[in-house]
Amino acid sequence: MNINYKLNTHDLDVNFLESVKIMFKDKDITISIAETENDEDFALGRAMEEGLLSQSVSREELDKVLHAD
Repeated sequence: MNINYKLNTHDLDVNFLESVKIMFKDKDITISIAETENDEDFALGRAMEEGLLSQSVSREELDKVLHAD
């Protein structure tokens, strides 16, 4: 069984943990945590990916965008 949760850290509490324990009773599980990308981050990542695939953007240009403040 594979379940994905999308929630805020404020929602992490004992009740959440107990619900996971009930759903996967007596089984080994793997827990992965990733920050959810906002729409702007997603768009930037997509643009960078497309640039790499088309080779129209140099690595130096991508590095500048990634490390810009």
